[in-house]
Amino acid sequence: MNKVFNVTEGPILKKLLLLAFPILLTTLSQIAYNLTDIFWIGRVDVIGMNETNAVSAIGTVSYLTWFAFGLILIAKIGTSVKVSHAVGRKELKDVNVFATNGLLLEAFFGIVAAILILLFQNEFLAIFNITTPQIIDYALMYIPIIGGLIFIQFIVNGFVAINEGLGQTKINLRVLAIGFFFNMVLDPLLIIVFKMGITGAAIATVGSQFITLVIFFVIYKKHNPNLKVFHIKNFNLAAIKKIIAIGLPVGIQSMFFTVISIYIARKVFEFGPNVVAGQRIGVQVEQLTWMIASGFQSAITVFIGQNFGAREFGRIKRSIMDISLILIPYALLISMLLLFIPETLMRIFVNDDETVRQGVIYLRILSVSQVFMIVESIGAGFFNGIGKSVIPSIVGIVGNSIRIPFVIWLTATMAQSGIWWSLNFSAITKALIVVVAFIIAINHLEDFKTNRLSLKNSPEKNLS
Repeated sequence: MNKVFNVTEGPILKKLLLLAFPILLTTLSQIAYNLTDIFWIGRVDVIGMNETNAVSAIGTVSYLTWFAFGLILIAKIGTSVKVSHAVGRKELKDVNVFATNGLLLEAFFGIVAAILILLFQNEFLAIFNITTPQIIDYALMYIPIIGGLIFIQFIVNGFVAINEGLGQTKINLRVLAIGFFFNMVLDPLLIIVFKMGITGAAIATVGSQFITLVIFFVIYKKHNPNLKVFHIKNFNLAAIKKIIAIGLPVGIQSMFFTVISIYIARKVFEFGPNVVAGQRIGVQVEQLTWMIASGFQSAITVFIGQNFGAREFGRIKRSIMDISLILIPYALLISMLLLFIPETLMRIFVNDDETVRQGVIYLRILSVSQVFMIVESIGAGFFNGIGKSVIPSIVGIVGNSIRIPFVIWLTATMAQSGIWWSLNFSAITKALIVVVAFIIAINHLEDFKTNRLSLKNSPEKNLS
């Protein structure tokens, strides 16, 4: 574990962008990955499947994987932050301990998630009160494959977290890009050419994730030839506790957000499959903002984490200002695209006129919240980086909770448009609260402390 990209010295914006660009490109690849799935699923009518119901089924199952991602984040965020703190302090023994235990934690969570998904897949679908039997049938083709092998995605994210903490985001870019390439090739081949439809989409996704995992593992072993990654002797309770302490608030927030989203999805289903499909595709288009925000949030977390570990408070303050001057104008640009050319964006993925019309309504309304989503992500990256992930997590839970009363109130007079406006009000609320919390925290950075890992009885002698 001797390869580190140190961002605690040198030009601030240059170092931040060098850290961020591989994550950004990785995120763009992920967007292409998701859009490719939707693109080909939206064309299953050529093999005799209903494209609207297929898109609705895949979109419904996505809530299951989003919920599981909350578990992923518990280990991912905690590992990334603790590794970056150790890098900033130049304590490489701690880096190895946190990295290995982060992987162990991801593997454990992944196996638990796979078992639960397989046992309760029917109960999950029952939550949505789906009245179209074909959507349920399609979803049950997808869940056993995606859910049963979801532990692969967990372990992949463990490796991603380690490399992010080390500042080695280029490694993540290269490896994940290979996986995305395989998915983009396998999707049309399995879905259309071999006429496997939704089953083919699931196999393409899991197959590309497995290839990614193998490559990550080979690279990790190359830099740590004597390390038995998943050996029980490498378990370190102190490291596990510190990882969970940072990651748990983020994971809870993510899972809570998914629960709220599932409630909203139930309301969306009340307005018919075209509204459901329009929203699902609209969400994929809208990820031009939230996936980019998520990517930069990871970069900000690592940059802040290393500099916080090194007690470089001036660099922390300057970095937030610099990145804001880039991301906020970008969000404004996306807002303009969603507002003025939503139909063009929708027709890339589906040709059904009613589905397109519903997606256009969704995108135009959500154009309001794009800047606020970016602001929230910047603030979350800052607080995660200093190890205070509980602050943006509480803000997220509170801000997402207000969606429910707004949905109930607004749908009574605005139908499905009321649901979309509730998302805007939530985003605005969260961003404003995060800004206030950030202003307070940035002026008291010196009061925060970074906890060291006690290496007594730790297995670092086996991790060199």
